[in-house]
Amino acid sequence: MKYFFPALMVFVILAGVSLTLTPYIAEQFFPASKTTLRVADPERAKQALADWFGTTPANVTDVQASNQSAAQGSTSWFMFGTERTGVEYFIRQNNLKQQNLSPEILQNTFMTQQPPAPWWQPAALERETCFIGSAEGREIGLIYHAELKKGFLIVRTHQKPAKF
Repeated sequence: MKYFFPALMVFVILAGVSLTLTPYIAEQFFPASKTTLRVADPERAKQALADWFGTTPANVTDVQASNQSAAQGSTSWFMFGTERTGVEYFIRQNNLKQQNLSPEILQNTFMTQQPPAPWWQPAALERETCFIGSAEGREIGLIYHAELKKGFLIVRTHQKPAKF
């Protein structure tokens, strides 16, 4: 009985220290802030865009795509060519609102987080308007040039915090 309370105190102190250090040790093996950037397979990206635009993959051309995933969510960037009708369908389906493409909107929506890819140049379309909205937990930004039949699309999803 003489050593019970000192042993209990040592056990409680060691348990407290180990519980305090566990998140730091776990972060080394399972980082929560790990970010992965990958270039998407053009055929899969073309199929995804065709599905979104309500058209066939043959009607979607010049596809470039990248995706960045992190614990906080993901961002996907697309450059594409397609007919206006598919883009109009996408805008209606996602309830996107037409807005003036000011330098602030261009910077905050399309350029804040950008892939390290030379093809991501939405300002090169020289448009005055863009389409922005939220649908099904996604933030969507679209710039489309109807005469060139070329567009840039950014889709962001945010991870919802876990409820305890």
